[in-house]
Amino acid sequence: MKLNKILILIVIIALAFSVTALMAGNKDKIGGAGAQQLLIPVGSRGIAMGGAYNAMVSGNEAIFWNPAGLSASEATAEATFSNLRWIADTQVNYFAISSKMGRLGSIGISAKIYDFGEFEQTTEFETEGTGIMVSPTNMVLGLTFSRQMTDRIFFGINAKIISESFMRMSASGFALDIGVQYISSAGIRMGLTLNNFGGMMQYTGEDLQRTVDLPFTEAGTQSIDLRLEAQQFELPSTFEIGIAYDYRINDQNTITLATNYKNQNYGLDEVMGGVEYGFNDMFFVRGGYGQSPEGGADDNIFGFTAGAGIKYSLGGSSKILVDYAYRDTKWFESNQWVTVSVMF
Repeated sequence: MKLNKILILIVIIALAFSVTALMAGNKDKIGGAGAQQLLIPVGSRGIAMGGAYNAMVSGNEAIFWNPAGLSASEATAEATFSNLRWIADTQVNYFAISSKMGRLGSIGISAKIYDFGEFEQTTEFETEGTGIMVSPTNMVLGLTFSRQMTDRIFFGINAKIISESFMRMSASGFALDIGVQYISSAGIRMGLTLNNFGGMMQYTGEDLQRTVDLPFTEAGTQSIDLRLEAQQFELPSTFEIGIAYDYRINDQNTITLATNYKNQNYGLDEVMGGVEYGFNDMFFVRGGYGQSPEGGADDNIFGFTAGAGIKYSLGGSSKILVDYAYRDTKWFESNQWVTVSVMF
């Protein structure tokens, strides 16, 4: 028990010091980080609550929102698939499986794949298209460990490999998510996360190489091979703190209120709030909203969120969860999430 308390203290201190580094986020730095697919949310329940999910998430969706919640799941094992209809006819698919490993804790693996579809290649010389169809590939693979440290405190860490490729160029990187959750006896839950903490990424590949003829040289002069060096870019690190409160009206009806604050190193800070109504721990209706208090009308491109879900018993301890979420989006078509989880 003493060792557990020491580990918890170390994590909390590390997260607190991380806030100082992340507070550099401001409007002037927007767009300065790469690997933006890391910020695209997965799972329907959290987004239906406006993103105010840090403190209350559990199960496979916790791998993205707060890895500490993986061990807070009521299931011994879980498999999840989620599909997001993103902007400009793109999609994001998410797969995750997890299992409790006794006193060791919980282990999970996940994959988030960004599907851009195909489009025609253009070049500086053929701006109308070359006739060649191309499709970028963005993928995030994760390995998650989570453990219940005390009767009320959960800890989790998610290690991620980030892979991006486009034609004959690619970039890869590594990042960590670290999270803590606290559940009180009074129905109050708190969460802290440091997300996307990692090193620089850089594109390399054959498409950065060129063979050129120097100007003003004599005929027959040998061409020169040039290699362009792409600029390195940072990851979009964030720090989040959240709180949720469960109010049980009676044995069948429950309301959960939640709020989150997110600090971003390459973006504006965000404040999110959400509410969930549950009936008989089977039917759920959710709503939420998030915005940046510092941003103007053009900075807050996402509007209200809403969603619903059902949890159905398959017999014994097995259950299936089906959730849907909708988010209003300025300028683009609205986002929609569908998530299916099977718990054992």
